[in-house]
Amino acid sequence: MSDNEPAVSVQALQPHPKLTELTERLSGRWRVKGRGIDGMAEYKSAREGLLLVVSVDFVVNGTEMRIIQHITYDPDADMLRAHYMDTMGDESTYEWVLDGQNLRVSLSDETSDTYFEARFNDDNSEYVGTWHYPEHVVGGAPEERIVYSRIERSSAD
Repeated sequence: MSDNEPAVSVQALQPHPKLTELTERLSGRWRVKGRGIDGMAEYKSAREGLLLVVSVDFVVNGTEMRIIQHITYDPDADMLRAHYMDTMGDESTYEWVLDGQNLRVSLSDETSDTYFEARFNDDNSEYVGTWHYPEHVVGGAPEERIVYSRIERSSAD
């Protein structure tokens, strides 16, 4: 190490408990079903637990779509942030919050009016949620209810 390189402490390389909890809850493969939605999601721990990679392959109203999200802990904001990209060309930043059996994924931050709220069942084999959109974006379109059913659990790293 040169004199110009910052020293990295071992503690700085430990996954944050918020990310560890989310990773432990979601790691594995899930079936995704909803009105006009059918597909698979996979959650994998990476970089020794410092990253949760989400891959989703599904068909939405007849259109094939792939999504990838990289979820990490943002120490400056004390939150889990995800960078989202899909095959339709969309890119976004999301905030993930796991609070007990409740999950909220918000566009940009927790105060956003575009968000997904879900609840896990008692054995964490399923979570059911609804996307909520601001009226001016969808013009009163119905909310999207989606069911994620666990197919296979994987270890968290």
